[in-house]
Parts: sequence; C-alpha cells; structure tokens
Amino acid sequence: MTPTFTAKLDTLDETIASLADFDATGLAAGLADGRGRLAVAVGSGGSAVVAEFFSRCRDSLGLGPTIVQTPMEIAVGIHDQASSDVWLFSAAADNADVVAAAQAALQRRCRSIRIVTRGPTGAAASIVRAAGGEVHAVPVSTEKDGYLATHSLVGSVGALLLASDIVAHDAVGHGELLNALRSRISESRDPVSRSAVAERLASVGERDTVILVADPQLRAVATLLETSIWEACLCPVQSTDLRNFAHGRHAWLHHRADETVLVALIGAETRDVWLPLAAVLPPAIRRFTIDLEDCGRLSNALGLIDGLGFIEAMGQALGIDPAKPGYGSFGPSMYADGSLASLVRDLPPPVRQKRAAMLRTDERAATANPLVEISRERLSLLRKATIAGLVLDYDGTLVATSERYVPPRPEIVEQLVRLDGAGARIGIATGRGSSAGKDLRAVLPERMHRRVVMGYYNGGHVATLDVDLEQYPAPVNQGVAEAAAWLRSRDDLFVTPTYRVGRVQITVDSDVLRKPYQFRRDMLDCPEVRTGRVVVTGSGHSFDIVAATSSKLCVVKELRRVVAEGSEILCFGDSGSKTGNDHALLSHSYGISVGEVCGTPDGCWSLFGDHSTGPDALLRALRALIPYKGGGLRLNVDLLSLDTHA
Repeated sequence: MTPTFTAKLDTLDETIASLADFDATGLAAGLADGRGRLAVAVGSGGSAVVAEFFSRCRDSLGLGPTIVQTPMEIAVGIHDQASSDVWLFSAAADNADVVAAAQAALQRRCRSIRIVTRGPTGAAASIVRAAGGEVHAVPVSTEKDGYLATHSLVGSVGALLLASDIVAHDAVGHGELLNALRSRISESRDPVSRSAVAERLASVGERDTVILVADPQLRAVATLLETSIWEACLCPVQSTDLRNFAHGRHAWLHHRADETVLVALIGAETRDVWLPLAAVLPPAIRRFTIDLEDCGRLSNALGLIDGLGFIEAMGQALGIDPAKPGYGSFGPSMYADGSLASLVRDLPPPVRQKRAAMLRTDERAATANPLVEISRERLSLLRKATIAGLVLDYDGTLVATSERYVPPRPEIVEQLVRLDGAGARIGIATGRGSSAGKDLRAVLPERMHRRVVMGYYNGGHVATLDVDLEQYPAPVNQGVAEAAAWLRSRDDLFVTPTYRVGRVQITVDSDVLRKPYQFRRDMLDCPEVRTGRVVVTGSGHSFDIVAATSSKLCVVKELRRVVAEGSEILCFGDSGSKTGNDHALLSHSYGISVGEVCGTPDGCWSLFGDHSTGPDALLRALRALIPYKGGGLRLNVDLLSLDTHA
C-alpha cells in the first residue's frame, strides 16, 4: 500500500495547477501596504514554515523587518502593536491557538490583521473578517489535507510567491514561477531521483539525531525539516545556523558521531562559510549538503519541495509514514485545548499595561492574587461605589500634554458642568500655578467657581477656583526657596539654566536638562532633598520640586470635608508611576490612571490600558458617571465599552 505521505506528494502538482487561476492581487496589495513597517508573522506547526517563507518574501522585496512568532508568543506579549501588521497563517483557520492569536493581535491594537489560509470560513478567519481585516484564501487541490498539511503548505507558499512577483514588478512572471515549481515536483517524484535520495538516507535510524545547520536565509526550509522530522516522530532534531553551530554545538559530533546525521542548508553567499567547517569534521559523520544557490524566494520554495522529498525518504528508511506516524489518545485533546484563548481573555488592556509596568520595574508581586483577579475586584468596587466627588489632574488628564497651553476641550467642560449640576464636588490637583485657575475660570460657569477646589503646585497651596493667585499668592515655603538657591549653584545640570521658581514649587522642564534621566539622582545632593524637606516628582514633560508636605491628596482631603460620609471620591491622573506626580493620588481602589501605571499589583491602574489615554480616556469615564437614585453618582461600567473580562 502506498504511504499516505507519498500519495499526498504524488498529487502536489494538482495544487500547483490550481494556482494558475489564483488572483494574487489582493495578497500582493497586502504585502505592498506593509512597506517600511514591522510585520509579525504568526504560525505553528507546518504554518510556521509558511510564516518563515513570508518573512523571506518581505526581506527579498525590501519591505522591512518581520518577526516570526507562535500563537502563544503573540498571546502573552505586552507591547502595543499599533504600528505593526499582523499576518496569521493557518491551514484551516479553525484551531484554538490561531483563534487565540487573532484575538490577542486585535486586543493589542495591531495596525492591520490578515490571515492566509485554505479555510476562509474557519473561526479565526471569521474573527479577522469581522474586525475589518483581510482573509486571503489560497487554493489547494484537496480540503482533507490531514497531518503534515503538505498541500496547504505548498498552496500558501505558491500564493505568496505569485503575490511577491506582483510586488516586485519586473520579476520572473507567474507562468515561469509555476513552471519552475511544477518542474521541481516532477523531478522530486521521478523514481530514479526518489531512489537516490532514499539510498543516501537508508542508514538513518531511530537512535540518530539530525542536526540542521542552515544559512539564515533558508529558515523556511530549515523549519520545514525540523518541524516535519519531529512531528513525524522520525528522530530527534536540532536546528541552528552555520556559525552558531561552531560555538559549542559541534561537541555533540565528538561524542556521538556515529549517531548523528548532519544536514547543511547553504547558498551562494555561505558556501565559503560551510566549507571550512565541513573540512575539519570527522570523515565518518554522515552529512548532506543542500545548496539552494541565491536563497531567494523561488529558491526557498524549491527547497521546500526538496525538503518534503527528504522527509519521505527518512520515513521510508525508518518504516514510518510521515502523514500517519501514530499518536496517543491524549494528542487530540492537547491540540484542541482552549487554554490559550482563556489566557488572552485574562489579559485585557489594563492587565497587559500593568504587566508591562511590573516587568519594566522588575516589581515582584506581594500578593498571590492574579492580576486579572485584582482588575476584576477593582472594577467591581468602582461599579458599586457611590461617587460624590472627583479630583482631576490637569496636564495630561484634563488637557493633553501637547495641548497644555490651551483650556480643556468643550466636551470635557460640558461633562464637568453636568457633573457639578448633578451634585458632584470637583477638585483639580495640578502642578501648575495661577495659569490653571485662569484657564478654568475662562471656560467654567462663574456659578461653579466657589465650589471647585484647586490644589495648585501639586497640592502645595489649596484654594477655591474663584481665588486668583496673581492677586492672592501662596506664602513662600522656605525649603523650596533653599532648594532653588542650591539649583542656582548647579548650572552644570542644565543645557540652559532656565526653570521656574515659585513660592511653593520649582518646575524644571525636561528639555533644559543635560541628563533628564538622572535628574532625580542628581537632586539627592541637594540638602533639602536629602533631609526630606522637599521632594522631586515628575510628569511627562517636567519635574516639580515641592515641599514634602505638598500632596495632591490635600485636594482629596478638602473634598472629604464636604461630601457625604460613606461616599467615594474618584481620582484621575496620568502620571501614576512610582515617581510620577499622580502616584499618591491614584494608588487606591478609586484612583484611575489615564496614562502611566505603577509596577505594584495593588497600586495605580487604568481602565483602558494604553488604548485610550489622556482627555480621551477621561471623557469616556466622565460620560459613564450617571446620577444614582439613592444620591450621588455611579460609574456605569457598561457605558465604558471595555475590552475586558468583566
């Protein structure tokens, strides 16, 4: 009986024939659209081979760098992907992991998402399509491709080859490319060629280890061999590049030369790298050299066809049908397991942002609670709380940092007026001085001015909005004055020694400092900082030096005096990191960051992660504050449209 794998290879030319009518323009447009941007190619098993081939296509076309990842890698990643294009590769587009990968890519705000598959109705394809992404259906001659999906592999590689030819403009041409693939398949299926390969591999045994040493430009072929040898249970296999092999990997050959098969994948540029290595290897070691010349797209595609024949011959030598190696009853359960999708659900934007902050600071969790549970608990508290007051940071929160010289947007003002009318007490906690009050008096109705509490200079001076600091300035803080005197003796810290010295605060813009990243450390030489009389806080664009008694929490304390007992005060700010000037304001259950969060699990959190920040995030939250029939306000979480687990 003909082995299933052999039967599949015998009909590969039918899939190549189906490519003759394939319209590759959509796939080509997707490739071309990604020029100059990072692409993330996601695939597992045999689809990882296609992902590597896609990477080689982009590289050969000069489109930009490509990162090849497994579904799990993209699922657990923490970084925003707003500037990256995600390409998913899957034979049928319906396995649990590719579905999770699609969800994770969208959750991480990928710039665009596409999937290349023979199964355009698969679950992952449906997710991509619903999100406005592109589904690229590739032709195969059989939908029942089975284990080691060879037809799906060849169909996807052929489709990418044709699409790349369109992007290249003056390339080979579709007819010649398909003829080259068809010819290579014909050669590989020729009985004489097959016998020659089988004869060379006849000595391979199940106790052997295959070591693949490859030109990095041939990663697609190396991945095919490594993946197939392992998945077909032929023998152990390890892959590395030609030079990394020389850094200790060769020791295996010294100890187990008679149990090793060495396969070298080289090209025109790396022949002279391989030859010195080959020359010093023990002569008894079985070795195979596959030279794929220019290592371009077509050469890689042809190498993949050769690789499939190589796997067939290994299977023949070992008495294993690579398409039906046999597997335990636990195998299907492992494959279908949906735990990766559950993991993605437990990593909504706020949790990813918190994980990123913890990793950045290398913070160790002091609680056994998973972050997702902490996030759920905080959201539950916010949902149930009766809100009687709001304390808002100014720059980066009420106004975008880039818009800090203009008053808050009309839609923000509209919400503040609405909430004041609903009985909420409003406080502003800002690092600014009189300019904040001046801007707010210009946009808020005069009737509100006596009710709005202003915490100027990071809470160093508290007054109601109707009090003009230019007429009634804050008293001078002696510690701040002495810190200013010390700064005047340290012009070496500045590109230009221009900073603002006020009565209770010194403000230093980051762009006037020679080394802004170490300004806090430099300030430890200041006696007033060292003795704790003054402290240094930071925001996105400046540092504030204030009295140790100054705190934005002074505004919260002032509101506490006038709101109903048992009600809560909601606090918003953007600088929630440990050194940020909003950290104390936000590091509690009713603090919400619209920017940075800290690296402490129970500290400062956001509602939207880094997907919505600044005034945009604040506006979403303010609009969700609805009058409660029992008095006060409630945060209607449903109106927030959170991408969350709640």
